[in-house]
Amino acid sequence: MNTIQERAAAYLERMPPAIAGIGGHSATFNAAAALTRGFAMTEQDALPLLMAWNQTHCQPPWTESELRHKLRSAVSSTRPLGYLLDEAGSRPDNTAPDFESEAEKKARQRKAWPEFKPLKAAGITAIAELRHMLPDAVDLAHRWEFVRGAEIEGQRCFIIHEGKFAQARRLDGQPFTRSDGTKIKAKNLPGSTGAFIGQHWLGDTQNVLLVEGAIGLLEALAAYALVNMKESWSILAATSASSRFARDPALLALLKGRSVRIIPDADEAGMDAAASWLADLETAGVRADAMALPEGFKDLGDIIAAPESHLETLNAIFQ
Repeated sequence: MNTIQERAAAYLERMPPAIAGIGGHSATFNAAAALTRGFAMTEQDALPLLMAWNQTHCQPPWTESELRHKLRSAVSSTRPLGYLLDEAGSRPDNTAPDFESEAEKKARQRKAWPEFKPLKAAGITAIAELRHMLPDAVDLAHRWEFVRGAEIEGQRCFIIHEGKFAQARRLDGQPFTRSDGTKIKAKNLPGSTGAFIGQHWLGDTQNVLLVEGAIGLLEALAAYALVNMKESWSILAATSASSRFARDPALLALLKGRSVRIIPDADEAGMDAAASWLADLETAGVRADAMALPEGFKDLGDIIAAPESHLETLNAIFQ
């Protein structure tokens, strides 16, 4: 049996880091509470452990007086005294603080993401074949780091991501299986947040194509690769039909003075989303319009699967 100090040190090692500006105070308080309430330690016994954790987990580190203050404050926590002294309570999977904010929870979950690795040529070709598009389009997304590879739930996947958002799809084209047995074709990784992706490609481009869905980013790039356009364009993709500019006012401000063309998915959710985006863009002083796809097509994926039959539509999108 490990000593309480050894168990407490191991527990702290697995706790989320305390980073200034993104919940650092709460993370440090959680660590202090784990020691004083969870392991029922005195300030004198807890301080050396908290100071050691401070050096490895805190950016920037706290002073000794600040850590003492955290320990004294944590003593008054309403958490049950000794709640981590039982064996089950000190397992790593119970290290999540019980009152972290949603933002802190998502930040902790993102730290558990696997490493996203560059794809080899075979991986780029596999995605192109799976999505019925030119390898050039996947390569373009790959060069802009919108697409990477990773293993998710034991499966080789390609990841569509930017910033704090990441969505996984299996390279074999099969769906993921939820815990309740239902199937899902794409999986947003835990901690994903963000309403629109493609933003770091915007630059000074005056013409922007806005589509729906993370996979829509690849489909729009595939359309982009098929057209000889007169002016330069960039691509934005809403991460879902529920994405709204209210969640990203900085992007809305960045689009002011540009021209945005919306290609909505041909379903009720897609049309509602397009109406909302159009209204927000026009209110913000953005030149915007919406272009419906030909009847019978739900999204750009249907168009790029047979581009030779729809070159007129593809060219019209980028005019």
